[in-house]
Amino acid sequence: MLFSLSSSWCLAKNQPLAKVVPSVVAQTKATATFSEYLNQEKEHLTRAISEAKLFIPPKNEQEYKAKTEEVTSILKMTQIKINNFEGFLEQLNQEQSALGQRLKHLQQLPVVKEGLTVEERVAKVEALITINKENIQTINEDINLAKEFNTTLEDKINQLEFWYENYLLEQRLLTIKSTKAKLNQELAKLYREIPTTTSPDVKNKALQRKATAVVLPNNADYEARLLVNNQHIAIIQFQLNTLATEKKIIRADLMHLKNPDNKTLQVVTDLYKDALNQYAKIEKSLKQIDAILNNQTPAVKSLELKKSIHTLQLLINEHLQKISEHKQTVLQNLNDFQSQLKQMISSRQTLAEYNIGSWPIIMKKIAAIPGMLYKYVKILSLKVYDSYTWLTPVAVVFFWTVFGAISIAFFLLNRFLRSLRGNKERSRLAGYLYEGAIILIERNVIYLWATSILLFVFYITHISFANYQLVVKLIAVWFIFRIFILIARLVLLESITDASGKDVKLYYRLKWLLLLGGWTTSLMTIGNLLPLSPLLQDIFNRLFMLFMLTVSLVAWKSREVIRYLIWPLVTNKKKYIHNAVSILITLIPITIFSTAVIGLAGFINLAWTMSQYQANALIVLVAYILARGLLFDALELFSEWMISTLRNGWLWIEVFLKPVDRIIRTGLIIISCIILGKLYGLSTDSIIVVGLENVAKYPIVNIPGIHVTVASTIAFFILLASFIWAARWTREFCYRWLFRGTKDAGIRNSLSVFSQYAVVLVGSVVTLHVLGFDFSGMSMIIGGLAVGMGFGLRDFASNIVGGIMLLIERPVREGDLVTIGEHEGRVAHIGIRCMRVSSWDNMEVLIPNAETFNKPFTNWTHQDGIVRTVIPIKVSRADDPVIVQQLILDVLATTPEIVSDPPAQVFLKKIDAALVEFEARYFVDVQIHTRIEVQSKVLFAITEQFKAANIKPPIEPIAVELKEKNEVPARIAAPTK
Repeated sequence: MLFSLSSSWCLAKNQPLAKVVPSVVAQTKATATFSEYLNQEKEHLTRAISEAKLFIPPKNEQEYKAKTEEVTSILKMTQIKINNFEGFLEQLNQEQSALGQRLKHLQQLPVVKEGLTVEERVAKVEALITINKENIQTINEDINLAKEFNTTLEDKINQLEFWYENYLLEQRLLTIKSTKAKLNQELAKLYREIPTTTSPDVKNKALQRKATAVVLPNNADYEARLLVNNQHIAIIQFQLNTLATEKKIIRADLMHLKNPDNKTLQVVTDLYKDALNQYAKIEKSLKQIDAILNNQTPAVKSLELKKSIHTLQLLINEHLQKISEHKQTVLQNLNDFQSQLKQMISSRQTLAEYNIGSWPIIMKKIAAIPGMLYKYVKILSLKVYDSYTWLTPVAVVFFWTVFGAISIAFFLLNRFLRSLRGNKERSRLAGYLYEGAIILIERNVIYLWATSILLFVFYITHISFANYQLVVKLIAVWFIFRIFILIARLVLLESITDASGKDVKLYYRLKWLLLLGGWTTSLMTIGNLLPLSPLLQDIFNRLFMLFMLTVSLVAWKSREVIRYLIWPLVTNKKKYIHNAVSILITLIPITIFSTAVIGLAGFINLAWTMSQYQANALIVLVAYILARGLLFDALELFSEWMISTLRNGWLWIEVFLKPVDRIIRTGLIIISCIILGKLYGLSTDSIIVVGLENVAKYPIVNIPGIHVTVASTIAFFILLASFIWAARWTREFCYRWLFRGTKDAGIRNSLSVFSQYAVVLVGSVVTLHVLGFDFSGMSMIIGGLAVGMGFGLRDFASNIVGGIMLLIERPVREGDLVTIGEHEGRVAHIGIRCMRVSSWDNMEVLIPNAETFNKPFTNWTHQDGIVRTVIPIKVSRADDPVIVQQLILDVLATTPEIVSDPPAQVFLKKIDAALVEFEARYFVDVQIHTRIEVQSKVLFAITEQFKAANIKPPIEPIAVELKEKNEVPARIAAPTK
């Protein structure tokens, strides 16, 4: 057809324009012939355009070249034809102008001239002008059709080029496949040729292994041969990995050829980055193998083995050169793809096409969309019907059997979901999610059934996914927005009752907004999958951005209302749910608003890219919150089970569940960051990662034996915090669980402290090594520090040793009442260097351990807390001692703070001329009461008893000395009452 069309065009090509146009103007028959020619060309062009749009791929490379030459020649002839038509048009326009001038001239002439009236001449010229206008219009249509045909031919050339590139890539894949098969055969051969040096008489495998173990250490040739064989196997494995990487790159190129859009470019860029990483790893491994072979070559004496090693090194160098070339090509293509991606993202679609003249065309194209959808559904239905009619009877029976099974399964699922629902009040996040999921599935069972049946019909009739892709995506859009509306109904109408009616208003506002969003999303999906004009696609994309802008404004305006309505659901929850709700209520509107504004400004690709990154961040955040909530509920249920079932459930919670909870939270944060980095495309060769690696490797301290970098410092602080927490946990774990069978609390505490110190010691060595301290190279420095400690830090070392001995011998424990030198109080803490004693004046006294260990001290509560108190009591000589003793005993017996065992005692200690002195002895549990407190209470009670019995205190004898000059002083004793 293309050759026939080109031959028909040669007619106009061989007719000079100077001869054709005068004949058209001079004679009506010639004019009619020219018009017929133009109409015939119009029909030929229309038919040629329809046939050119049908693409039949070539069968081989020769057919591709023939078709390419054919289309290229027709394209050149089409361009010549366009030039001829433009020449026709230019001369017809000139002739039209000349006819207009002639018409004006005839209208100014007399009525009769040279046998013809002016009216006849004017009518003839007007007829020629009308025919000329029709010819001009036809030529314009032919020019437009020729240009359209030219564009169609260019598209066909692009399709042929795409086919050829795809053909070349497939040929490369076939080459890779054959090369891979050869390498696998060689690999299997190498595995079979692993050398053995056992005796031929040894047949038993166990004896063979034993003989090999004896012979191998003394057989250098065997070891060298085995090394060469293993390295050859490794090289082939790396060659296979290289082929797999090349295959991945080819797949990426095929993806880009089929759909060179923004999303595909991002995927291709990520694949190219991954390929570069694979090439770098393979190159590093091959260089290591080459270094191993270089080191082993001098020890090899066999010429054959040296030759094999040399061959392997040549193979490695050849493979390294190929990898280097591949890396350069991949890097260049990656830079090109990144430039295209940046250009595509930064491109802005202006509003220049949206003018008054274009709106009728836009409305006409929009009105044609229902017809296109009807045609699409009709064609798809006919394909399904035709495929169904070609099914075998067995396939038809299988189809209706599966149809019935699916229907019964969904019916039973609906009954089962109804039985699961109950009026049980939920108090945990998992309960709310469980009930919400059941309700959503139950209310969409009929639609899920219809969707399943539809997909099964497409599957059984062998309809390709490209044919029903639009149907699947529209169903997905419908399901998504329906679920959003149902969630809004569950949250705002069925779960919360607000007296002010704000929940109802917000629900209907969201409902109509989501309905609008569903329509805009559907139009955008139709615009991307149906062959619509780019102008309509841009309109639908901007409508979706406008919907997102509306959603962001409504969400921002209603954020306080949403928080107020949702807050009753999370009143009894933990703090992380409150924080999560506050973050999401604020973050989601800002994210959507920024994306919508950028999209409405014309940066559609940038908006979609930003929305993808923002959606990834929000998805990871929501997933982290849900995972954290579910894990918290699981740990809470587990803790309740422990308390109700185990004997020491609270101990298990403190020792195991709380550390597990902290580890899980840290792990969730790390996993979330890793997933987010993967979604953002961070790899080892990305600019951010490379920059962070350079910063992390920056040396802070670099001296012999100490090499501290930024990364080692960060790792040091992380490990330090981990070991501090581990030391505390180890002490609690050992005291509460590991040594719980130890009866002596002092020994139990000492063992726990020693376990803590062991973790601290290990942590100190590990953290310092991670920080950059090389202990093997610091032996001289450590020896010097040891000598310095022996002289200058002798007291410090003595205190350390004293603290350790205190923990071992346990002469004092925390909580004991001690008197050390001039200090008395309760022991608050026993450290590795000093002891902290809380005095009675509420002061903390730090006493070095050496003072406690080397000098005597008093521990009032070493065995128990029973301490004796002695109070001297003096009365007058005139009082009866027996009565006084009984009164004091009565007071001591009625004081509740005084223990009964050992019993209190009152002794007569002294009798002189003026007074009688008693000594009251009693015992007090100082772990419950203080000695001063009880002594004060006893003295007050004795005073009351003495007043009641009229017992008065004694009057001490007074000595008066009179001194005179030159006289011996005389003493006058005061009389005693």
